[in-house]
Amino acid sequence: MTCLKEESDGFDYPGGIEVTYNLHRLLHFDCKGKNPRYAYPQLVKRYAKLGVHRYNLLEGKNLKLCNLKSFNMRINCGASSYYITLDARNKGSNKKFPFQVLVNERMIGCLDLAVAIARPRVWPRPYLRVPKLDIEFIPLPDWPPEIAFNDAKRFYMVNESELQNNGWISLYLELALVSHVRDLTDHYLSQLEIVQVAVETVDDVKPPTLDSKNVVIYIAYKDFAKADQTGEPCDSSKAIVRRVFNESTGDFKFVGKYWSEEKKTSVVEVTEKRSMHL
Repeated sequence: MTCLKEESDGFDYPGGIEVTYNLHRLLHFDCKGKNPRYAYPQLVKRYAKLGVHRYNLLEGKNLKLCNLKSFNMRINCGASSYYITLDARNKGSNKKFPFQVLVNERMIGCLDLAVAIARPRVWPRPYLRVPKLDIEFIPLPDWPPEIAFNDAKRFYMVNESELQNNGWISLYLELALVSHVRDLTDHYLSQLEIVQVAVETVDDVKPPTLDSKNVVIYIAYKDFAKADQTGEPCDSSKAIVRRVFNESTGDFKFVGKYWSEEKKTSVVEVTEKRSMHL
């Protein structure tokens, strides 16, 4: 971990010059090697995936994340910026190339961020521009009544094959959780099972699709890490993620939350157990 001079746009480039503190300080983390140690590994990996997803959605590409190379993290007391360098490849190709992602957190402890840059590495190195604090409030709606999901003009219900072919849906769910609890492990996240996904358009221009830029994603899921003795999750879990694209700035903003609801059957089960002892 070292402090780097911000001689470029904050990303790492071959031949970069390492110095001590500058006006806008960045901490450097190397992600290569068998057992790399760096801050918030689950979060940074998903920030990198989110950047690749942004590029695919806006450019109509199908890139895949191969591996993280390094990242620079702005030294802040709370929300921070992550200048991530990774290797990406086109689907069906083994040829890797450097890719850059800039994620600016708007708040810490929840999913509230903007992906400002997602691109193949550019030359020459652009000059660093300090990220401007975006204070625009992006509200999250309440969970709709179940009958509302029958409105095909308002909601698009994702089928099983689409869920399997669109990994960004599970990425959104994982980010909602990891943004809140940063030390969640891959093992924990692997025990999440999505059972229903609905997409609602924000623009009110046309029925929503998976490729709509401004949407709200409603995700119902099971958290098997919180399973009871029968192997069934103790709670009914839900998440809402809203993505908004700013045409003027190019920022892709994501806001989300998640929560668990106790099973209503638990009251019946307790009543039955009590009656057995009367």
